[in-house]
Amino acid sequence: MEMEQAPAQDDAASIVEQSDASPPPSETEHHPPLDSPADPTSTVETVRESPEVDAVEPESVAPTAAAYRLWLPTSKGPLLVDLDVWVDDQPLRDAFAEKLASVRAALEPADGGAIRWDRLLEHIAGDPATFGQTASRVDAQQQALIKRYDRDKDKSVDEQELVRFLFRDSSVPQEFRLFGTDAFRWSNRSASPLFAAIDRNRNRKLDPDEIESAGESLLRQIDLNSDQCIDFAESTRLRENEGDAWQRNRSNRQGNVAMDLSGFVNWSNLSYTMGGMLKENPVLSPSNPVKSVDADQDEWISASEAESILTLDPALALAVRFDSSAPSASTVQTQVHTAVRANVRIEHHPGSCWIAGQSIHVGVVASDMPTAQNRIPRQVFLQLDADKNGGIDENEIPDGAKDQFPLESLDANGDGKLSFQEINQTLGQKQSIWNFQVRGRAAEHPDGVFAWLDRDHDQFLSSREIQSAPARLKALATENATLAANDIPDTLMIQFCRGEPDQDDARFGFSRRASLQPDQRPSWAIHMDANRDGDVSENEFLGPIDSFRELDRDGDGFLSAGEVIAD
Repeated sequence: MEMEQAPAQDDAASIVEQSDASPPPSETEHHPPLDSPADPTSTVETVRESPEVDAVEPESVAPTAAAYRLWLPTSKGPLLVDLDVWVDDQPLRDAFAEKLASVRAALEPADGGAIRWDRLLEHIAGDPATFGQTASRVDAQQQALIKRYDRDKDKSVDEQELVRFLFRDSSVPQEFRLFGTDAFRWSNRSASPLFAAIDRNRNRKLDPDEIESAGESLLRQIDLNSDQCIDFAESTRLRENEGDAWQRNRSNRQGNVAMDLSGFVNWSNLSYTMGGMLKENPVLSPSNPVKSVDADQDEWISASEAESILTLDPALALAVRFDSSAPSASTVQTQVHTAVRANVRIEHHPGSCWIAGQSIHVGVVASDMPTAQNRIPRQVFLQLDADKNGGIDENEIPDGAKDQFPLESLDANGDGKLSFQEINQTLGQKQSIWNFQVRGRAAEHPDGVFAWLDRDHDQFLSSREIQSAPARLKALATENATLAANDIPDTLMIQFCRGEPDQDDARFGFSRRASLQPDQRPSWAIHMDANRDGDVSENEFLGPIDSFRELDRDGDGFLSAGEVIAD
């Protein structure tokens, strides 16, 4: 498989792979060229204005076998993506196995016998640094947990039982799992509050007059705090039942929603689902992968044909890297198959990348919020220090924690007790098991119209983006023609995270992406930028209008970072 690589930048976004070649649009849909001159926020302009953007040329790379194959049904057809994940420069699968091995090593009795359940529960309860919130919930339900997870009822813990028990809070007994939902597939554009705000006559189509006044309509109906910007939360309040989107009954492994093809796959069920996708259009790839596996061309997918999907070339290959020492430095890299390259534009940002095709855009985001290194609060230390001598001796260490805090090996100064610093140094060296499991979600963006207008993909519509909404929509419509919701290209979001699963909804949420770069603008521009959208508008400028126009060299009504820094 030949791939083209667009290398990620650690500190700056890079927009690469712009091509004039594009496939002809279908008879039923109109899509703008990727390099649309009608769009005032085109790639060329973004490169010129944003100091965070760097253009680079892709490099050819040798193909390698990916760790995971992702099956991604979309509103436009099925998509195949390969994925590799690293944690601290180590393949996720290896890092996960090593962490499990270290847990087993701490549990195995000296005589080499089986690990007993009471030993496991005691160990977990005494080591919150490694097991997180799981540790606090063990004592009160020991018998119930043993009854549920000791599947063979032999009172010992085998490999599968150990993994299922340790990672029970995520319901994922392995290092990686991708979940999907179809909750947004058919409604993320037609039921978009933004589309409804622009569609003043409620006929479900945008006429030229409505498109022309799109910015005013959005600010009037969606901008709740009147800051001339729209964050995703402002539009979220107008949508219904979004909290139900990721219920387990929606996120199945039958093939009709996104899933990874690792571990157990019921190929019979998947073949049935694939059969309904035979006539769908290709997505990014030159051909529909389901049609490619129909070897006998009988328009029916057998289980063996479905399994052969693993042998096809993917449209994209992703590499996600998590760094525990600097979570904000996590990266997403993209390799594109040569047959796809001419039809897409790729943007790399810190922690994310975006692939723009003709009828669909794909956003890939790594949200790295690892479980923090644990520390014993000083108040807890003082409570354990019963004799108040400034250290915890052998008798003061709780029985359940003696294995995790052996006095002889941790007592650095040899005074026969553990100081507050010695204990927290030990805890700081421990990595939570949750830092070695990665969970993913893949589905259409909850609001496809918002995603289309959000040119810099920060889940925030700036004043500039709202003002340019008419031009953005005009690029989709033919002259004097109306624009239906489904004429707007869809956006597929693929998100990855790690850490304790109780915070997954927050990690996978669509909050505004904060810039990792310091604001280089002069202090007067920072203070005038009241809505913090990165530009100073005419209304925000505190000075003579002639001075504003002199600074606004491109005459777009905004003072960009580039314009005020160059001044």
